[in-house]
Amino acid sequence: MTRNAHLVVCAAPPATAVAELVGLLLADEWTVQVVPTATAVDWLDLPALEALTGNPIAVGPRKPDEQRQAAGPDLVIVAPASFNTINKWVAGINDNVALGLLNTVFGLRVPTIVSPYAKAALAAHPGFRRNLALLAEWGALLTERDALRPEHPDQPYRWNAIMNLLPRR
Repeated sequence: MTRNAHLVVCAAPPATAVAELVGLLLADEWTVQVVPTATAVDWLDLPALEALTGNPIAVGPRKPDEQRQAAGPDLVIVAPASFNTINKWVAGINDNVALGLLNTVFGLRVPTIVSPYAKAALAAHPGFRRNLALLAEWGALLTERDALRPEHPDQPYRWNAIMNLLPRR
């Protein structure tokens, strides 16, 4: 049985190494569809991610004559989940492909893992804390803020914070 994970990638430092997370998901027998936010597109090596996943990356809305993807997600992961994307998502803003997916998954009750990554000054914003609580209330599984941050600057991002939350077969 194929398990489809859609990986929403926001513009934050771990985005530059998201291929490591993709590799871990593939090793755990997930198919992976990368869905970058509009800002994250410039942070990613899109051809390398397409080659790794075997799936095209949509960076703009589907055209009227284009078909939808055949398989919907069994799981959505938002990593790194930025201040901007979290706040827009909770507000129901649907102005790019990634937010369109995120707003849809709650209606479809697709399991969703969110790994927030925000500067301390932004994370202190009361709306951000409230929005994280709302996402959890609505059924998303959240890692701690900055759970992906390496313990030391020369170490890799801690993708295990996400991998540990994956549903098991």
